[in-house]
Amino acid sequence: MRVDVFDPEMCCSTGLCGPAPDQALIRIEEVLERLREEDVEVSRHQLSRDPQAFLRNDKVYQKILSQGTGALPMAAVDGELLCTERYPTYEELREALQITT
Repeated sequence: MRVDVFDPEMCCSTGLCGPAPDQALIRIEEVLERLREEDVEVSRHQLSRDPQAFLRNDKVYQKILSQGTGALPMAAVDGELLCTERYPTYEELREALQITT
């Protein structure tokens, strides 16, 4: 089970620095931490810091080619795109990962 998050460009790897971090970034970091605690492999990627990750996933690469970086953020579960232009919720990721309570 693997989740890859493809972030828009940020000042740091999580975007949580600075005086007023975006609440969506705080929420997705909390979601990803919960998944890590459930033994899900989680990775975050930024185009300038990890361009190969964008090339390795053909669906992400094609979406960037067709829509540009405006399609970010994106999330993929086991290589399949789950959402674009937003971060997924914890519930969406659990459902896509087929994690049951």
